[in-house]
Amino acid sequence: MTNSPWPCAGIYRQIAKDIQATPALSRGGVLILDESAEEKAGDHSAGAQKQHNGRLGKVEMSQVGVFLAYANLTQSPVWTWVNGELFMPEAWFTDEKAAQRDELEVPDEVRFRTKLEIGWDLIRQEIREYGLEVEVVCFDTLYGRSAWLRGQLRDACLLYMADVPCDTPVYLTKPEVGVPPHKR
Repeated sequence: MTNSPWPCAGIYRQIAKDIQATPALSRGGVLILDESAEEKAGDHSAGAQKQHNGRLGKVEMSQVGVFLAYANLTQSPVWTWVNGELFMPEAWFTDEKAAQRDELEVPDEVRFRTKLEIGWDLIRQEIREYGLEVEVVCFDTLYGRSAWLRGQLRDACLLYMADVPCDTPVYLTKPEVGVPPHKR
């Protein structure tokens, strides 16, 4: 991957086409949103900085990717990575890092986005651009605690299953929100 060019949309499109062309996978598809980190010795890799590394269970000099996997257990177990993108922390977009971005050939069009924004963009790309049909989107607490992401999925009529913190408000019926009428 070190020498791979940044754009890889063609690969992801082909993976989606292969899934769609497999009749046994026409039902029961699941998208799984998650991230993965790779420990680095320094900031000589694009996006590397001290950040949470789930594999190590601590904050460490790491490079983090946001990934989308496809799973289907209806016929025979199928699991494959279908999309992913390097997370570039906001600090990488300062003037001080411009020369390093150039040296590492980070494309000029790459802009800071949160992991949540990257995850939502990956989901939309798989479903809208590549036409991948899935029955549910799954993700862990990092993404599940985001009301924004859950709202995006709800607004797009996508069923999701998310880990959420135990103190997340959940309502069986939509609460009425507003200012109560003035009593005399």
